[in-house]
Amino acid sequence: MTVSSSQMKELHELTEYERWSLTRLAELSGDIDLEIYTVDTLVEKPIDEEVALDGSQTSYRRVTSSIGGSGVNQVISDITPLIFASSYKCLDLFVEWFLKINGRSSSGASDDWRFSEKISEMETLDFDDTPNVPSIFQTDERILEAISSLYIELKEYRHSIIHDMDFELNNSKLIVENGSGGSYVFGGEELFSFAGVISVSIEAIISDTHDYVTKRQLTTMLDNLTDIHDVPRFDLTGHEAPIIRSQMEPVQKDPYRWEPLTKEISQIAPVAEGDENFWLNLVGLHNGDVVSEWIIPGDEVTESLEPGFDVSSGDFRQYTV
Repeated sequence: MTVSSSQMKELHELTEYERWSLTRLAELSGDIDLEIYTVDTLVEKPIDEEVALDGSQTSYRRVTSSIGGSGVNQVISDITPLIFASSYKCLDLFVEWFLKINGRSSSGASDDWRFSEKISEMETLDFDDTPNVPSIFQTDERILEAISSLYIELKEYRHSIIHDMDFELNNSKLIVENGSGGSYVFGGEELFSFAGVISVSIEAIISDTHDYVTKRQLTTMLDNLTDIHDVPRFDLTGHEAPIIRSQMEPVQKDPYRWEPLTKEISQIAPVAEGDENFWLNLVGLHNGDVVSEWIIPGDEVTESLEPGFDVSSGDFRQYTV
């Protein structure tokens, strides 16, 4: 079963403020790309490399600017505990909602869950026997497994920050005690990945988005958190991987078939180094007019580059722009 529209609305209302606050916190940092942390497509992203019809190659250098500087960097450092606490609060609300739509309830007289109850429920939950799983998690059950593990593994750090103020800041890193003599150092990438996983997951559920781009947004950020959730790395093409565009005039017109310039594409970094972390933007033309277009992740297309391949309008359907 999937999630109903009323359940989506409930999740939206339940987490609206927390998601808003996470977005505002992310905006304070000039080196944080907010598109990573909201449900996004790749269509509007600028390309990095281009192979023209004649095989010539062009590199595009992106000019980036930052609203940062030492003052903003200090602000980011100062509010890292708030970013963590807000992220975990949003995750906690999601967990409570997830348990509710799957028929779980608190043991008390009211609907208020004790925190320990939710942890216990998530520790014993059998995801294979859970009837209402949002579509975005049905694409790969390891995503939900990793998010559940984050909730469980970070519980003591959440307690240390919120209840004990047992943390310190050092060079923009958040060092948190776990209450048992251990500690964990959260760098900026981990912290914003944690926030992003929660934000993108909930946005995907609310908008009923479960495409391959959103999945790779989540897996990119979850790979940054592997040491915490302990789910093996996904190692899929990252959301922020470079985009290589290759235009093609047809070798056949009825039906259309095109042959990408795979030799030239294979000479471009990161493809030339055997790295699958890129997106291939194929543009099928007819007399200069676009007929079909795809944005294909490198982990899906790399094996086809060396022997070469042709593509028709119906191929790579899920990656059609």
